Amino acid sequence: MPDDFAAPGSYSNGSSRPSGRPADGTSPGGVSLAYGEGDDPGWVVETVVSPFHCLYQDALHFHTQSRLAYSEAEASRLARAAFMLYIASAEALVRQAAVELGRPELRGLLADPSRPLPPAEAWRLLPAIVADPGVPTQPFNPESPPWPQFAYFRRLETSWEYPGAASTRRAYYHSSRRDGDYEPMEPHKVPASLRRVVKPDSLAFPRTGLPRDPYALRPRHLDTARGVLDAAIEALDRRMGGALCQDKRHRREPTRMISPSGEST
Repeated sequence: MPDDFAAPGSYSNGSSRPSGRPADGTSPGGVSLAYGEGDDPGWVVETVVSPFHCLYQDALHFHTQSRLAYSEAEASRLARAAFMLYIASAEALVRQAAVELGRPELRGLLADPSRPLPPAEAWRLLPAIVADPGVPTQPFNPESPPWPQFAYFRRLETSWEYPGAASTRRAYYHSSRRDGDYEPMEPHKVPASLRRVVKPDSLAFPRTGLPRDPYALRPRHLDTARGVLDAAIEALDRRMGGALCQDKRHRREPTRMISPSGEST
């Protein structure tokens, strides 16, 4: 249920019913409604949710909370939650657009969960699935920003879902004292004496600086991740001639009042 309709508490008239709705089963205009004893459904609103909008807003919430965390461990935990929600919103955006904008004979390529395409392929193919037959789309250059950065954005999630051998999951922490607080080692802080053992690329992904170690993720990395995702959405929208984000289509959650009938939204 959208947050706009989830506010707790009584209404401004001091009752548990919205103002203007009599308790005797009549509409505000005095017309008797056909409700039996205990059958009055109250006020019912119908909405069409946008998973992209929901997940992206949740990511923003955890992103903000990670900056306010009381410890580095708590900040990292909230940052991981926000990052995974950004990833989920990115996938929802493309699958949702395929259903709403894609040609009927092609939309199943992206929208059929029984035959899921890899997310990177879905982002690449969406403009062609939406475009009218014979209408060319803007070319896709995987080496042109923001696509290389977006690829590493996705690879971080993939590295967590497909961890690989233990030898590929080594992480390094350092402290000025043996009994001090240990922090994740950053690529530019690797001592010269350890550079043969600790390779900078083993600590973070190139082009984005996102750490491979999930415990090393911090709010500043989320700033980068969100920037990459937003840039990718803008670039995809340009490839689609503005259809993806036109009139904030991808964020809209239309609502209407279905009870009592005849009420305005």
